[in-house]
This record gives sequence, C-alpha cells and structure tokens, in this order.
Amino acid sequence: MGADDSFGDGERRAPRRGTLTLPEILDVFERDLDRHMVAGPAGDEELARLERGLGRPLPPPLRAFLSRFGGGLFYNGHEILGPTRTMVHDIELVPDMLSVRQRLVEEGSLPEGFLPFHRARGVLNLIDAREVIGTGEIVSMSQSAPYPDLASFLETVVLPRL
Repeated sequence: MGADDSFGDGERRAPRRGTLTLPEILDVFERDLDRHMVAGPAGDEELARLERGLGRPLPPPLRAFLSRFGGGLFYNGHEILGPTRTMVHDIELVPDMLSVRQRLVEEGSLPEGFLPFHRARGVLNLIDAREVIGTGEIVSMSQSAPYPDLASFLETVVLPRL
C-alpha cells in the first residue's frame, strides 16, 4: 500500500517516515502492554503444536511476535491470531489461528501457503508462510497491494499514529 491506498473501510494510511526494525516494534508493543488484551507469550510447545496443525513452520517474524505476546487484541481493534483463543470481554474473543484457517480452507478462500494472522475493521490479513527463510510478505483478503514484511505491516497498520 502506498500513501494513497485505502485500508479496510476506506481509511487512508500513509507510510511512516522512519522504518523501525521488528525488535524496535516489539519493544513499542511491550511499552504499550497496558493498551492490549493478550493471551500472554506463546511457549515453544504451543508454537510447535500450532506449526503441526498448520502443516508448516511459522515465518520467523510472526513466531517472534507470538513468542513475546501471543495472540490478542492490540491497540483497541487489531486482532492478532495466535495458538489459542483469547478472551477479550465476557462476550468477545479473538479466535485462534487454526480455527480461522480451517474456516477459510473450508470456504476455499485461503491461498496455498498463507496463514491468517490479523483482522481489523472487517479486513483479514494473511502472512506468506511458503518460505521459512523469507520475510513473510503480508497480503489482505480484500486488497491487492502487499506489505513486504511483518515489521512494515505492524508499523504502518497496527501501531498508532504519533
């Protein structure tokens, strides 16, 4: 997505001026932990179970994110899917990645090698898991312009504007 591309419900998102690294972005998420409702860090056993269920390894950047935070609701509206469901409120939960993946497979709408990992404003985003050593390109189920990696997606779409 460029500066004039739409996101989800028509919201315009311009790229940030500076590019943060994934470790820097994870530090920002950590600093803002009180603004998230998360399942907590996913352990190696949970991640291995998730990878077995997916039939492929998680892209390393997503694995790093989940091992630090797990899934949950971030910045009041960004659902990041993890190995387990996350209860957000009494009547609201963030589903787990395997459940969402299964539904998409049954519908025939999940491209081979992609994993659902983020949902906001009715838009589901997928990460490319076809190459373990790749950067994990992000594509949207409803838009064509991809993000080159998880860090640029998180920085541009999930982190709040300063």
